[in-house]
Amino acid sequence: MNSLISTNDLIRVSATELKNKTAEVLNAVVFGNDTVLVERYGKTLAKIVPVKEEKKTSKTENLAKYFGSLPDFPDVKKTRKFSRKTPAL
Repeated sequence: MNSLISTNDLIRVSATELKNKTAEVLNAVVFGNDTVLVERYGKTLAKIVPVKEEKKTSKTENLAKYFGSLPDFPDVKKTRKFSRKTPAL
């Protein structure tokens, strides 16, 4: 990154530079694990940070984690009323 200002894994980029060097900036974030601040007229507009990979959990772990967190549903068969209407032709 030649013209990009870098200090301690924090890179400052103007919006124009980001437009012109998008791939280079994204590579610095993804592969260099750097944080990029996008600036316009000296004011910070956005911050681009690398995504932290989350541990994938299995279905059974998710069920065990959230089982019982929702209340049981009431028996709707007792309260539901059906009425069949014949369509008018």
